[in-house]
Amino acid sequence: MTHGGALQPLLAGEQQAAYALYRNAMMPGLRRVARWDEALQRQRFATSQQAASLFWFQQGDARQALLSLRRDNAGLIVDLLVVPPAQQRSGCGRRAMQLVQALCRPGEQVRLSCLRRDRRVRAFYAALGYRIAHAGTDFLDLVWQAPA
Repeated sequence: MTHGGALQPLLAGEQQAAYALYRNAMMPGLRRVARWDEALQRQRFATSQQAASLFWFQQGDARQALLSLRRDNAGLIVDLLVVPPAQQRSGCGRRAMQLVQALCRPGEQVRLSCLRRDRRVRAFYAALGYRIAHAGTDFLDLVWQAPA
């Protein structure tokens, strides 16, 4: 796949490395807006891993992000995008999401959720063309629509 990178499925035995990346990247940001609960986060990660496929976003030989991605009748659902702190603000998250968008068929959507109070993440997705589909108390459901 092009768009400045490729999605590579996790191999057997890479789940611990994927969770370590998730934990190290997500904990500082989540602590700004909520409390980190290790047992809950391990459960969410395991559920995400079961509900979707986990992929490394790679550029060359470098793994630059982790995605949990699944397809339904309306398009793609991103259950998780984790960019390591050292890679944040380098464009790799944007390239990963542009690659996901490029996987959509005409008229399909990419859907995801983010914390309502995380302004940085909200701005990231707004810059990529996502709009709020539903606003809950703690989370926003965002959607991007592929051209028909």
